[in-house]
Amino acid sequence: MNFEFSTGQNKFGALLTFGIFLVYFVSMYVGGVIGSVVFDIVYAAEAASNSVTASADARVILVVIRRISGMLFGGCILFFLIRRSVQRMPQAVSFAELGFVRSSWILCIFLYLLGLFLSLFFMVFLRQLFPFDGVRSPADLEGINEVAEKFTYMMAFCLIVLAPLNEEALFRGALYLGFKSSFGKIAAAVVVTSLFFSVHPDAYSDGYWINILALQTYSIILVVVRVWSGSLYPAMSMHAGINSALIFPVQIFTG
Repeated sequence: MNFEFSTGQNKFGALLTFGIFLVYFVSMYVGGVIGSVVFDIVYAAEAASNSVTASADARVILVVIRRISGMLFGGCILFFLIRRSVQRMPQAVSFAELGFVRSSWILCIFLYLLGLFLSLFFMVFLRQLFPFDGVRSPADLEGINEVAEKFTYMMAFCLIVLAPLNEEALFRGALYLGFKSSFGKIAAAVVVTSLFFSVHPDAYSDGYWINILALQTYSIILVVVRVWSGSLYPAMSMHAGINSALIFPVQIFTG
């Protein structure tokens, strides 16, 4: 089977990796549905017994369950597909080429702190300097903050562990290598940056220019870190730092 757009060689190329991209998000949706069904069953049983869980905000609980179950299921499917690709095409792709190579832990810590600082710079400093005066959508950062206040540890696991692991393996790992194989480094970086931006509509759906600028900046810097370091782990660390600011239960998102 030909996985290339530009050549006739059987490589880990753009077509295959875009297919993995689509499968991942479908599997995330399926995982979210499964989590919702489980939640409905458990919540109905708890509500009947008038427990503490039943008195909590069901909508907030459901958000957490959907995110975690979707990322867990989607992540399992993603890494299964990556592993199968490496096994089936050992001459075209390897875990090292995907970015799973050892990196300096000092660099990872530095980039985590840099990501945290960058995220707080956008969310605290710039938001205070240029407050938002429009109408926010229900899925904006205030919703994330509400979830974080009640489920800090669960959201920390979701945002600091699952999201960086899954998204870096997908975007800066599989997609970057696949499109680089087909079209070269520059085209791959542009595609990966654009796709990463497009799948985070919650950050820019209200049109707030600071949110848009922040997401574009994150998208560009993460791919630069991946290419510069030759490893996914520094990008994962920085991604975790960026997301860490989202779990602080403080009212800094209202502008």
